[in-house]
Amino acid sequence: MFGPIGVMLAEHAEGRKIISRLKSAFAAYGSSRSTAAQEISEDANEYVSLLSQHIDKENNVLFPVAEGRINAAADSRLVEHFEELERERIGAGKHEEFHAMLEHLKEEYLK
Repeated sequence: MFGPIGVMLAEHAEGRKIISRLKSAFAAYGSSRSTAAQEISEDANEYVSLLSQHIDKENNVLFPVAEGRINAAADSRLVEHFEELERERIGAGKHEEFHAMLEHLKEEYLK
C-alpha cells in the first residue's frame, strides 16, 4: 500500500519492531548482556523519534484530509464509537487518569 496510509501502516510495523527489541533488551537488563542498557536507550530514543514524526504526520496530513471528507453525522458516529470502545476496552475514566499521569511526569521530569 502506498500514499499517506501506506506510510502510516509501515510506521506502525516499525514501531512494533522497536517495541519488540525494547522488550528483549529489558529482559536482558541485569543479566550477562552488558549492552542491554545501551540498547534500551537507543531503542527508546528511536521509538520517541518515530512516534513524534508519526503523530506530526497524523496531525498535519492524515487528519486534515479526513476532516475534509467526513460529514458531521459520520463524525458524530465515530466519536460515539470511540467513546464506547474506550469504556469497554480501557475502562471509564482511564483516559483522564492517563492525562493526569502524563502531567505529573511532565512536571516531575521536564522542569
